[in-house]
Amino acid sequence: MEKIDILIIGSLAGFDLMFAEYLSRNGLKCRVLRPKNPSNPNNGILSPISSINTSYPIEKIIYYENSKEFLNYAKKSRLILSITGSLIRALGRYWLCYKFLNLPPVIHVSTGSDIAELPKKYSIIGIVYRQYLHFVKINCCLPYPYVIKQIYSEKIPHIFFMRYPFYLISENKMITKSQKENTIIFFHASHLDWKVNDPGKHRHSAKGNDRFIRAFAKAVKSGLPAKCIILDRGPDREIAKKLIQDLSVECHFIWKPHLSRDELVNEYFNSDVIVDQFDLGGFGGIAIEAMSVEKPVMIYIERTCARLLYPEDPPVLNCHSEEEIYEQIMKCADRQFLERLGKEAREWVYKYHNWETCLDQFIFYYTLLTGHQIQDYGWERNPYKKDKSAGELV
Repeated sequence: MEKIDILIIGSLAGFDLMFAEYLSRNGLKCRVLRPKNPSNPNNGILSPISSINTSYPIEKIIYYENSKEFLNYAKKSRLILSITGSLIRALGRYWLCYKFLNLPPVIHVSTGSDIAELPKKYSIIGIVYRQYLHFVKINCCLPYPYVIKQIYSEKIPHIFFMRYPFYLISENKMITKSQKENTIIFFHASHLDWKVNDPGKHRHSAKGNDRFIRAFAKAVKSGLPAKCIILDRGPDREIAKKLIQDLSVECHFIWKPHLSRDELVNEYFNSDVIVDQFDLGGFGGIAIEAMSVEKPVMIYIERTCARLLYPEDPPVLNCHSEEEIYEQIMKCADRQFLERLGKEAREWVYKYHNWETCLDQFIFYYTLLTGHQIQDYGWERNPYKKDKSAGELV
């Protein structure tokens, strides 16, 4: 079998396909592995955006039978990209002797909740996850406030704060301007979770949606002509329905089931404001995707942490408390403001999350760990060496 440059495992939120697509565009030979699940032929696939996943389409996913088969692929790879600790699950019982398996270098990519929550668990899961964080060569993560606290408290090594190459939807889709009605459409796209049904002390991945619901109710009662499309998902969705009923604003909310990727993208385009989360303090895929199609995003960003990645503040409706959320909602009555903010958001997100601009550091570490030079990438280009045929510096 041909040598694999990067073996990618971990299907959470479709991150494996996302990284495979953009690393493939950079000239790397990638393979996405997922465990075979006979009881679910689709293996719980979160479909990619078909117009974007062209270099690594979904049909190229390899489904392995067991840990032994996974190890065979691992041995033929230069590097393993493990998302949210997926290497532990892939190795199964072989993890007990992970130090002696002679695995290729491993880069861990965190989605936030894993590195923010699991290291504090006093259980087998917590112990193994802490071993894993110290075993991998590099821990790539986003600078969420609770992630940074974990890094300090657990002394997690080899940290690399990385701008992930999230899907930028308008890369392959024209932004269309439709005639807007007076009603401002908010799209609440994140899971409904404010730690009522899942209240564990270790949890730092809640969304704080209850504060948005109360603030939105106050806004529409104050006369704001608005409706909110809200997805029926998350552990606290039934509590959210009860809260909306108690606030007597049911007529301002439109419930929709969990959407496919294409349906989710359509909601971005058809809405005026995208509502994300108010607790995490950093970006996820929903916000970046929405910004890429010129949509204002309502979200909580902890500015001090964000500056570890970005030299300039992101153009978003940044809010955390219920009063701050209310104030930002009321600003949305000005459509010119929303249009201006949407354009700034798109410019910002293409500047910092375009795959062509945010993978150079990752590829540097890939080369450092593997010794493998990517053809024509330029690491070994000598500015003082003359090309005799051209007579110019190359």
